[in-house]
Amino acid sequence: MYIGESIRTSLEEVRAHPLRSFFTLIGVILGSLALVVVLSVMDGVEAAVWQGIQDLGMDSVLLIHNRKPADRVEQAKAHLSRGMRVEDARYFEDNALVSSIGPVGENREVITAGFVTRRVDVYGITPSFVMIKGRKTSEGRFVSDSDDRRSRPVCVLGFKLKQQLFGGEKALGQQVSLGGRRLTVIGIGTKFNMEFVNDDDMRKEQGGIYIPFSIYEQMYGRNAISYMLAKAVEPEKSIDAEDEAVRLYAQAHNSIHDVKVENVGKEILKERGNITHVLRNWRIVFFSIAGVSLLIGGVGIFSVLKISVSERLFEIGLRKSMGATNAEIFGQFLIESVTLSVVGAAIGLAGGIALVRVISGFFPAGLPVSLFGLSVASGFAISIGLLAGLYPSITASRLEPVEALRA
Repeated sequence: MYIGESIRTSLEEVRAHPLRSFFTLIGVILGSLALVVVLSVMDGVEAAVWQGIQDLGMDSVLLIHNRKPADRVEQAKAHLSRGMRVEDARYFEDNALVSSIGPVGENREVITAGFVTRRVDVYGITPSFVMIKGRKTSEGRFVSDSDDRRSRPVCVLGFKLKQQLFGGEKALGQQVSLGGRRLTVIGIGTKFNMEFVNDDDMRKEQGGIYIPFSIYEQMYGRNAISYMLAKAVEPEKSIDAEDEAVRLYAQAHNSIHDVKVENVGKEILKERGNITHVLRNWRIVFFSIAGVSLLIGGVGIFSVLKISVSERLFEIGLRKSMGATNAEIFGQFLIESVTLSVVGAAIGLAGGIALVRVISGFFPAGLPVSLFGLSVASGFAISIGLLAGLYPSITASRLEPVEALRA
């Protein structure tokens, strides 16, 4: 009854002085709203960034491609090496540092589907490419080992290329002509998340076509390799895997260093650390701004409680003369302070949830309301109410009944 009465009294104060209550609670309202929106947006941005990094498909990846020997001695002995070949992958079999390796061919070719013609990027791949880069299909399947071994005339269209060639119509099972060669569509690639990670290779893949590497060789010649992709068993072992790849290629090519191994995975790992640092700093900045709003709201609650105490001196004196203890008076005003803060937080949280749902349309994957933001805003608001109400509550509880009645 005592707590309920205190809550009722504080709500009566809010209803009796709506304008004063609004200006009292505006800081708490805006602070709670800002915390919910900011933390929800930061969660959405962070998820989109990490999804974009994942769609790059370069975690723990080594990029291996041809290069000219650096010194004159190696240039004179260059004929001793046949350059990068498909067979080179066998040197990495059962390797403890490299989990997968495979050739990739890249070229530009004209593709035709019905009356639509486009010039697109062609990717000759093996199943290792799918595993290394983590590629998936939105429809159908990707190129399999059986497709490559049997040179099946099949293809997988990039997400954007499918839209360009077929629009909203079904593409699976349809025939396309690539450089005059008829291919059957067996899959459609996924749409990459390029909101915050806008990479040229990702754009090219979305608008390109994947075919079995054996078909690619039939079109462009034996060992028509643009580069090889290898994947380290773990991100932390990518440097060891890089050294191992350099050693194995030097051994396979008669110590002619005509192959360059680039540790793309190491750069991605470094960028992940940089991104984590930047996102953490932005969280601190936005959190601080929202926190200042809540502190301003606390000042408002403190001020209105001081005014309320001075306006209700007779009530305090009357209650004390009827037997109310200092603890009961203290509790009454502290509960009123927390109630005011909770009312402001409730309005702010409701506004924050509504605003997050409005702006979620600008995020392709949607924008869920941050539960952490809701809990932090609620906890912060209650804490502000407690702190702001302490001094006025202590002041009210220490009043002498006679002096309060006389005032």
